[in-house]
Amino acid sequence: MDAALMQLMARFKLKLLRTLAVKVDTYRFIAERAYAMDVLAIADQSEDEDLIILAMQVSDYLGFLEPPATAATGKAPATQSPATPRNSPAPADAKRYTFGARG
Repeated sequence: MDAALMQLMARFKLKLLRTLAVKVDTYRFIAERAYAMDVLAIADQSEDEDLIILAMQVSDYLGFLEPPATAATGKAPATQSPATPRNSPAPADAKRYTFGARG
């Protein structure tokens, strides 16, 4: 467990305890996805905006959240092609300045 996750979990755990009086077993939360989803569902039903944001951050950090397109269709979202191809010829002005000031 890295430092960012530990800090996020500590903030989430304390906020959940102070807001809803729910104690969280941190090690079990990290090890068992079903327990984590139950705790996150409890936090999601809260009226406290900060607790909901922390729950979403923890979910995202642990990889429980999926991108919307992937969750809806089961496929990865299509990438958009750039407006100009990468192998397009350079503009005429760019060709003039080949050597620079000392050329």
